[in-house]
This record gives sequence, C-alpha cells and structure tokens, in this order.
Amino acid sequence: VFTAAAMAKNKADEEKVNAALVKLVDEDPTLTLEREPVTKETLLRGMGDVHLDVVLEKLKRKYGVEATLSTPRVPYQETITATARAEKKYKKQSGGAGLYGHCVIEVAPVGRGEGFLWEDKIFGGSIPQNFRPSVEKGVRETMEHGVISGNPVVDVRVRLLDGSTHPVDGKDIAFKLAGAIAMRQAVQEAHPVLLEPIMDVEIVVPETAMGDIISDINSKRGRIGGMEPSTDHRQKVKAQVPLASMYRFPIDLRSITHGRGRYRMQFSHYEQVPAHVAQEVVAAYQKTRGVEVEE
Repeated sequence: VFTAAAMAKNKADEEKVNAALVKLVDEDPTLTLEREPVTKETLLRGMGDVHLDVVLEKLKRKYGVEATLSTPRVPYQETITATARAEKKYKKQSGGAGLYGHCVIEVAPVGRGEGFLWEDKIFGGSIPQNFRPSVEKGVRETMEHGVISGNPVVDVRVRLLDGSTHPVDGKDIAFKLAGAIAMRQAVQEAHPVLLEPIMDVEIVVPETAMGDIISDINSKRGRIGGMEPSTDHRQKVKAQVPLASMYRFPIDLRSITHGRGRYRMQFSHYEQVPAHVAQEVVAAYQKTRGVEVEE
C-alpha cells in the first residue's frame, strides 16, 4: 500500500477534486480515501505510486480537475517533561468598556495516554466561577493548535491557581485569551518534546534480500523485533519503525526486492522523537510561520 496526501492543484477546485476522488474510490476497491484528523490532510492509498499517478490522470480525463500528490505530514503530538507556572494579565482599553482577564496556571506532565486533566484549585473568588470555564477554553485552544510544531499538546495536567478580575472590564473573551497565552508560555517553559507514531511492521522478502532490508530498516530509525523463516525461501522480518520513515518504504522495498517483497503495518504507540529529528521538525514549522529558531 502506498499513501500520499492528495490536494487540488487549484484551491477553487477542492470540493470538485474531493467529490471526484470519492467516486473513483467507489469504482476501485484497491483505493481508499481518508481524512487525517491531526494534519487535516486528505490521504489517498493505493497499490503503489504508479497506481496513484493513474488516479491523477483519471481525475483530469474523466472529471476535468487536477490534483497533486505529496508525502503526507506526520501526525506528531507535543507534550511536556517538566512542571511550569505561567501568569497572564490580559488588559485592553479602547474607550468605553475595556477587557480584563488575569490567570495563573501550572502545567505538569501525566502518563502517556492520560490526555488532558483540568483542575480548578482556586479557593475563594479571585476569579469568579462564571469566568473559569473561559480560562479552560483558552487552554484547550492552545493545546489543539500546538506550541512548538503546530501539533496537538497531549498528556498534560493544568491547574488553575489564581487570578483576578475587574468589576466592569472582566469579560469571558479576556479570560479565554489570558488562558490561551498563559498556556503557551507554560508549555514553552516545561521542556516540551515531540512524540511520533511508531508502527508495527511485518515484511516478507526473499532470503537474498535480508541483509539489504535489515540495513534499510536500521537507516529508517527502525528496531528489528525478530526474524523467522516464511514459505518458499522467504524470510519474515518484524520491526517497529517511525511512521515518518514508512511513507517511502513501498518504493524502497520494490527496489530492494525487485518487486518480490510485501509488507503490512499497523499503529503501535507514540514515542518521543530524538532531539536532532525534533529540531528539524520544529525549525521547519517555525520557518513557515516566519519565526527564527535558536540553535
């Protein structure tokens, strides 16, 4: 199976391309289409890169629309490895009534897969009860959009510790903005790291290709889990490999085995990205936002 991100060549044709792809998927049982929730990309899966090129040609000939294919973005996640505290006072005055929201929050890591834990630790009324959900809403928005790489923040406990309001200018929107900005600051100070999807991969290749396949998996930051004989002078290799390294694997496998290898993979778990790889991902994201990254 070969996966690519499909995108309309012309932004105005986006709906037409998606509708045409749905029709082509209905006609071809070896073709699948899915929306990746984290990267927001449309992923097209087929029997190989040539198969997907044929799909592009059909789109143009049959439906009169053009699309492009690219390597999918990896659905990374962000998390933190330390505890940090942040305070934000959001004030805006523009004649008449202004805006005021002030909160103090603390973030801390929790176990992998525990998600988002929110704790209201305010005793008394430093932030009125009706404004506290707005702080949480701002925190959640920052988590959804990410801080260092544009990917969602996961496995974090956030405690609302303190804050203040203003009798006239205290507003929901101001507390939401204070929460969002405080969360961004707290995550940046809590030693954030990237997590990447790791796949369980099972590859069957001719015995003569074993050495090259193992070298290829090692070069892809993969870990060999085991090897066992298969049928007809073939070997089965089990490994765990980052998804980031698997998008090109069908092409590499075909090249190494001259089309006589096959593989299957499924999601296993998320794991921390090595620092040098994470730095490249973060730098690429910051570049798209026009932000300079310190080495």
